[in-house]
Amino acid sequence: MPSGDGGRQRITVKVRGRVELKGARTILGSGLGMARKRNRKKASNSLPPFVPMTWELLNSRAYKELKPSAPKALPYFLGKFKGGYRDPQRYLAEFPFSYSEGCAYGFSPATFSVIIQELVSKGFIDPVDRGGLRSDGKSYNLFKLSERWEKFGTCEFKPVNWKCFCPRPRPGLKATSKIETDSFKNGNGPAFNGDFISQIEAVEGIQA
Repeated sequence: MPSGDGGRQRITVKVRGRVELKGARTILGSGLGMARKRNRKKASNSLPPFVPMTWELLNSRAYKELKPSAPKALPYFLGKFKGGYRDPQRYLAEFPFSYSEGCAYGFSPATFSVIIQELVSKGFIDPVDRGGLRSDGKSYNLFKLSERWEKFGTCEFKPVNWKCFCPRPRPGLKATSKIETDSFKNGNGPAFNGDFISQIEAVEGIQA
């Protein structure tokens, strides 16, 4: 039967000669059960990891004018940043992307060189440091995601040329054999294969 207790209602039930109190605990238990069901439903509806490419980006002039292979490679660059789409660090975080990693994704050294130039010139990425062959093999190509593509084709667009980009000064480096290396820790691809060296030198020599 109902009974008052400090503004709260308690229900007493007589079961086999015993009087049991049902109230807050029963409500709490049912509430937790409903929360677990909601969490399970939410987990079942959650999306797997993906790279965000907005309609604005896909319909932009910069994206439409990318040369072949560059649109295919763009998601790999966008996926380098692991934070959320609106994370303040999205356009500040630096990430490596070597020729060996590009080759692991199916792009030849010559094609990957064109891809970098395209994504930089159209404003999707900004170069931070030029590594590999031009840095005595002791660093990686470093980039940041960029929002410059939003202004591509307008007077407000700020052009950047990857061919003319100079690496950070490295005092004390001597001109020895140039071999690009990679890292499982910093990148997604396998270690660099030295067989690509002559190919990349030829590509950079032609396009320099």
